Amino acid sequence: MSAVGLWQFMTPTAQQFGLRVDTYVDERRDPVRATDAALDYLQWLHERFGGSWYLAAAAYNAGPGRVERVLRRHASGRRGEEEIYWEILDHLPRETREYVPRLIAATLLAENAEAYGFAVRHDAPYRYETVFVPGGTTLRRIADVLDVPVRDLRALNPHLIQGMTPPGEVYGVRVPVGGTRAVVMAMAPSAGVRRAD
Repeated sequence: MSAVGLWQFMTPTAQQFGLRVDTYVDERRDPVRATDAALDYLQWLHERFGGSWYLAAAAYNAGPGRVERVLRRHASGRRGEEEIYWEILDHLPRETREYVPRLIAATLLAENAEAYGFAVRHDAPYRYETVFVPGGTTLRRIADVLDVPVRDLRALNPHLIQGMTPPGEVYGVRVPVGGTRAVVMAMAPSAGVRRAD
């Protein structure tokens, strides 16, 4: 449908959980901001469904309203126990029926990957610095200042969907570690600035 990003947020849900979605910025594409929002949303669903992670996961996938309706019709409105998910399974959309068991399987694999024959390789942490630049600054300009490929800045800033910061506001851009000073120096107004003696 129109879900976007790592956590597949629809626009209204993304905005409800603090993500910016407009012509210049789509934070559903930002793995850092979207992960924080997804965790908040899952916690909210967990509380809404009485402490059941299975029902929370089903609601994350199918929508809380749909799961509420299924619970009213096929579980007398009960919630809070993991077993209820299995009772209503046949009344959920096919995608949701597959989603929750896949999450359970992924969790079991992650907890004991080597026992299941998987070699675990840890990636380097997602490291960056944030530098605030004027509105309308392009990622290409920043890449030129830092002498890095623009694709590196796009990878750090996938939420900047126009490849530039939103006009009319100072905006934080992620740059490789150690790049802040060079960007600040390049963005500082130089014309007509003189040192006062």
